Amino acid sequence: MSAVALFGGLLFFWLLQKRFNLHLHTPKELNGHRIFVHLIESLLVFSRWLTALLQNGSLQRYLACLIASVIALGAWPFLQFGYSTGSAPVTGTNGLAVVVWAIAVIAALASVVLHRQRLIAVILVGVVGLSTALTFAYFSAPDLALTQLSVEVVSTALMLMALALLPLVGPKESSNSRRTRDLALAVLAGAGVTALMWAVLTRPHESIAWYYLAQSMPQGGGSNVVNVILVDFRGFDTFGEIIVLGIAAIGALSLMDGLKMDRHLSTSFLNPVLLSVAARILLPFALLVSVYIFLRGHNLPGGGFIAGLVTSVALVMQYMAGGLVATSEKLQMNFPKIIGSGVLIAGLTGLGSFIFGSAFLTSTFGHPSLPFVGEVPLASAAAFDLGVFLTVVGATLLTISALSGASKRDPVAVGITA
Repeated sequence: MSAVALFGGLLFFWLLQKRFNLHLHTPKELNGHRIFVHLIESLLVFSRWLTALLQNGSLQRYLACLIASVIALGAWPFLQFGYSTGSAPVTGTNGLAVVVWAIAVIAALASVVLHRQRLIAVILVGVVGLSTALTFAYFSAPDLALTQLSVEVVSTALMLMALALLPLVGPKESSNSRRTRDLALAVLAGAGVTALMWAVLTRPHESIAWYYLAQSMPQGGGSNVVNVILVDFRGFDTFGEIIVLGIAAIGALSLMDGLKMDRHLSTSFLNPVLLSVAARILLPFALLVSVYIFLRGHNLPGGGFIAGLVTSVALVMQYMAGGLVATSEKLQMNFPKIIGSGVLIAGLTGLGSFIFGSAFLTSTFGHPSLPFVGEVPLASAAAFDLGVFLTVVGATLLTISALSGASKRDPVAVGITA
């Protein structure tokens, strides 16, 4: 092929030069080299234009492109095969549940309209989270309800602390055309998900939930099916999730490393004596409740994740009462090491099953008898749950520590608070 290309090139060159003499009829500045350079420069100009169009640093545009692509892919099966619903009977509801869901919808819409008012937006998002927790409780999912409630408390406290570093009112970042685009995408995405859920839930289906309900006690040694799934049946998923949680916390610390900002304080300041006293008194009780929730998690609502969130709430209260900087100086804890210890304990628990010739994260359980105590249910998954607990606590406190490091001046450290 190389020989053919070389011979063909020589033949064409001879024909152009000697036979047809085409060079006499073309401008001197138009040659192969100039054409090639022009094409490369045009390609670079086009690539810069395309990059500026798609990757301009706007998270709104990235999210809009992503959602638009998902809508297009999700609509294709409906356009090809049509849409229909099943014949399964619709489950009834009561008036109180409808009121709670209506409040959630109103709060979600209000947060979209008032998102520039950051404090109000945080409160409205908290209302949506609380409504979700009540929904879990309504559908007899106490574990999920307790987890959602704890997450809402921790995340709301973290966002309120972060707001101390930001203006109370956000800038106007969207034009009318962009808001129209976002509204259309939101309506299409919401309608598509609703249609898909309705089509699935109105059709008969077999659920794997019954398998977990039947095997939770004989194979996992616990009657709390949710916790057994998290630390036993699907422990590998949980292991990946705590790694992601640790990476997110360390990423927040890295992003805010060296950042110093003035805190935006209100015009009135009060000494939080009542909050400080209450926080000190409640801390040991909160930690005791956390231990109780952790130990009972395999058989009753609870577990390492919820216990970690309860501990985090108790420690967040200390930061709120004593100030970010002052409390960080008192604790003197290495939060990345706590995260690493949690992930390491969870990983070693999984590797320990190799010693007995079992797969990664295979657990076992028993009921040893202790003096003066009697029979105690004990599962190896408790060690894995301890790793989850440490990771959750370490990630939460590391995020708070990053916020305290970004505070150029902490009013509570000098005896005042916002």
